[in-house]
Amino acid sequence: MIAGDRVIGGSGAHFLEQMNVGSTFLPGDRVLISTDFYWAKGAYGTIARPPSEVTALSGPWDYDLTRKEISALGEATVYWVWFDDPQFDADGCGPYRGGSIDENALTLIPKDGRA
Repeated sequence: MIAGDRVIGGSGAHFLEQMNVGSTFLPGDRVLISTDFYWAKGAYGTIARPPSEVTALSGPWDYDLTRKEISALGEATVYWVWFDDPQFDADGCGPYRGGSIDENALTLIPKDGRA
């Protein structure tokens, strides 16, 4: 199965059949967080399904992958990202091993590792 310019096989194909194939990122995708984002600036991480502790508070995420969040900046689609190195939030709290990050702040790291 093809999602964008990525070919997915095995269990990934089954997962895509259950979700909106138009998703920008998939579980396991490596990403770089923008240095202009309000926290985790310049961090590297991996897209994942949010942990049960998060969904117990936030409720279910769309396709177990994305969620719409509304803030003073407007509405944003967010993904759960596990950070390579724990990150502090904009208030200096943390460090956090993972967090929800706006889709617009994420850049896919190609398989060759060049972001």
